[in-house]
Amino acid sequence: MKSLSLLTVVCCVVLGVTLAFASPQDLQKESEAKPTTQESKENADDSAAEASFEPIDNMHHFMEYISQPSYRSLKKSFAGEAPENRKGWKSIKSNALILAETSALVADRVPQDCSEEQAAQWRQISFEVYTAGKQLYKSAGDFDAAKKNYGVMIESCNKCHQVFDNGKHQLKK
Repeated sequence: MKSLSLLTVVCCVVLGVTLAFASPQDLQKESEAKPTTQESKENADDSAAEASFEPIDNMHHFMEYISQPSYRSLKKSFAGEAPENRKGWKSIKSNALILAETSALVADRVPQDCSEEQAAQWRQISFEVYTAGKQLYKSAGDFDAAKKNYGVMIESCNKCHQVFDNGKHQLKK
């Protein structure tokens, strides 16, 4: 323990002597050499602004891994009676939010080799899913309204599957 205290004292003395004999110019050069936290943040912001957010995998897997679990949970929620408690409504809201926000993300992931007209249709259908998901989210607490908005959202999802997936993967309410 004594050797640790002695080491600490020696380090403090060396640091003090170094600072005492350092010129203001040396200290200025040292601070200029190291980027500040603000400079580091600005550099990170610059690289994020220039970043390309390319899809990690194909749209099928995106839907399967992100959208499908929420869809299945909502399907189960609306197959029975209205939720009896906050926990049941929280599940509906969570899944509605996931699907609405996912559709906003999907809107920018237009399939390759689409014409401008097809790209516009892709974005329009994505917006329809988003709008219905948003309405579903906002209607949580009113089972009849939520179930209606869920149905509209599923119809919009199926419209996209009909147009862009040759009618495959049709969802059931």
